[in-house]
Amino acid sequence: MRVVMVITSYHPIVGGAERQLAQLVRLMQADGHQVTVVTRHHAGLAAREMIGGAEVLRIRTAGPKPLRALRFVLGAAWAIRRQRPDVVHCHSLFTPVIAGMIGGWASGAPVIAKPMCAGEAAGIAEKPLGRFRMALCRRRLRALVAISSEIRDELLGLGFDPARIVDIPNGVDVDLFRPAPDDQARRHLRQKLGLPDGFVFAFAGRMAAQKMVPLLLRAFRGVAASDLQVHLAIASANRAAGRETSVDAGQSHEIPPDLLAQDNLHLLGQVDDMPALLAAADAFVLPSSREGLSNALLEACAAGLPTVSARIGGNAEIVQDGETGLFFTAGSEEDLRLAMARLAGDPALGRRLGAAARARMGERFSLGVTARRLAGLYASLGRPGP
Repeated sequence: MRVVMVITSYHPIVGGAERQLAQLVRLMQADGHQVTVVTRHHAGLAAREMIGGAEVLRIRTAGPKPLRALRFVLGAAWAIRRQRPDVVHCHSLFTPVIAGMIGGWASGAPVIAKPMCAGEAAGIAEKPLGRFRMALCRRRLRALVAISSEIRDELLGLGFDPARIVDIPNGVDVDLFRPAPDDQARRHLRQKLGLPDGFVFAFAGRMAAQKMVPLLLRAFRGVAASDLQVHLAIASANRAAGRETSVDAGQSHEIPPDLLAQDNLHLLGQVDDMPALLAAADAFVLPSSREGLSNALLEACAAGLPTVSARIGGNAEIVQDGETGLFFTAGSEEDLRLAMARLAGDPALGRRLGAAARARMGERFSLGVTARRLAGLYASLGRPGP
């Protein structure tokens, strides 16, 4: 089967969505499918290359933002048409789905889309021409992949046919993301990453408003002011710039300088080996105010880490509060501080929660199951008739 994946950024730009797709592509290639990834071009990257056995086509864009978006849509649609795919899979309802619908119409291939997080579809519907875009999606998309029940409910509320909404959660590679085998191996990983002894919290994600990094830094300052020996390691990504950075100049105004000047705060910038970072940490914190089904949270759980996350979106489908991780009230600095302090002060609790989290990943969120269910969805659609 020939599959075209459309996404705004891809390897070597690394975030949760990019890692998820790269791992899915690898599994689908291994099962004999031919996968092409169509994405935006970023400075310093080739317009066309092979990554992991899949062809990656990067569409060049230039000019003001609306013109860049138009050039991506038209260029990606043309690339899709030339591929003559059996199915087009669009990752997000923003420009990827517009390009996918045009390219799918031109090539005669069925098109499916996966909203990346809750609020995405509703937010688009409120924009100029948003109702028209949603009407076009309802008419042209053969299926929508809902990675969480919150996203399914949102799509239903916007009038999408329930028969076209398929529940397929993100998956995680539990062989790639796993705990360190012993304390010596963990110390070695920490030395490679420049992390000290003590209790290490990890965060990985973009410096985007919804990730609530300032909230995390304020809560951590409160935990660090206690007698607990704690550290916070931040691996941050700036997808828009096409690179990863500790704190990008274009984003740093969102984070007060005094929060970045804390002792025991480790800004790691680009971390190519995310499994190593998670295996080196003691806990993972996801302070986001909005998530779909967080790949970073799945990866942390697979690495056997206890997690602290807000009770929002798909987090409740990943984490069982008090059994595999801890929830805090979204936006509450005090609630987040207390949850972090509880884990740092009770390592035995963290080990118990982490072991249960890893077991849950193997049972409920295997990446292999996700890949097989997607392949089955593709095959069920078939190419539309004339």
